Amino acid sequence: MRNRADCKIGKADWNLKVEPVLIESVPVCQWGFNQSGRFVYVSGNARMFGPQPEELLLQHVSTIDDSGGSWAARLDRIFSGTAPYDTAGPTAEQANVILHVPIHATNGMVAYAAGFSFSGGDRVPAVRELELAALAILHVLHTERVRTERFLHDVVAQCLSSTGLQLELLRLEIEDHQMEIPCRTVEIQKALAEALHRIRTFSTGQDAETA
Repeated sequence: MRNRADCKIGKADWNLKVEPVLIESVPVCQWGFNQSGRFVYVSGNARMFGPQPEELLLQHVSTIDDSGGSWAARLDRIFSGTAPYDTAGPTAEQANVILHVPIHATNGMVAYAAGFSFSGGDRVPAVRELELAALAILHVLHTERVRTERFLHDVVAQCLSSTGLQLELLRLEIEDHQMEIPCRTVEIQKALAEALHRIRTFSTGQDAETA
C-alpha cells in the first residue's frame, strides 16, 4: 500500500502563507525524494546536481551523492522521523543553503523528504511554509498522475487490447487457410503485451514504488 502525503491544502493557507514567501524568497532549486530515496520532482536551477531536472526523475540519491554519503545521511535523518528538518551550508564548497523538511502521510509516517536550495544571502522561510509549498507540488503531481492513469487505462490500454485481439483473429484466419504466419505478427503481439504490462504497472503505481 502506498504512503501518500496528505496533499489537501486550504485555499486560505496557500494564499496567505505560501505565496508571499515564494515571492520574497524564491528557491534556487526545489526537489522531493520518496521513501526509496528517489527523486519524485525537481524544479528550478539543478546545476548543483549536475544532470538536468528531467534527467533526475526517479534517479536514486546515490547518483548525486558525494564520497562521504552526506546526501543519503540527510535523507536518513528526515525519514527516521526524529528530525523536524535538516539544513546544510553555506560552505566553501557549497554556496547555497540546502534544507530538507519531512512531508508526513496521513498515517503519520514520513512519506517524502522535500528539499530546497536558497542563495546564501536570502531569507530562508519557516519550515511550515516550506511544507505547504512542497504539499502544493505533490498535490499537482498526484492530480496529474490520476488523470494520466485514467487516460492510459480507459483509452490507450483499450486500443492496444483491441489491436491485439485483431492480430490474434488474423493469425487464426491465416492458420485456417494453412498459410505460414509471418514472424513479424508474433513480434507485434509480444510488443503489444509488453506495452499493456507497462501501462498496468504505471496505473497501479508500482513503478513509482519499486523504482
